[in-house]
Amino acid sequence: MAQKILIVEDNPDLSELLAFYLNDAGYEISRAGSLALGISKALAERPNLIIIDLYLPDMNVVDAILILKQELATATIPIVVLTSMTIGDWKTKALKAGVAKYLIKPISPPELTEVVRTLI
Repeated sequence: MAQKILIVEDNPDLSELLAFYLNDAGYEISRAGSLALGISKALAERPNLIIIDLYLPDMNVVDAILILKQELATATIPIVVLTSMTIGDWKTKALKAGVAKYLIKPISPPELTEVVRTLI
């Protein structure tokens, strides 16, 4: 049985591209286009890893991470934040909230699959 990764990304093209790379590497993929749906899917599906875009319109990503880390069903799931933003204090906030890795876009397929392999 393949390990499952949940991708929470509101850009459908990027979500599809990430899913393609990770599916090609042998992972089962689930996707959500909002943080609210991502939290819901994470609680229901209990993936082995969650990849979250830093900026999603429906809620603050740090709040979403804290919700996932407080829930027994999702507390131990590694979370990777993926963003194109390299400035600001979001990285510190995300890491304090419990993020396992903070990655800057664009990310190469080999780098992405290596990070995933290391965390799962």
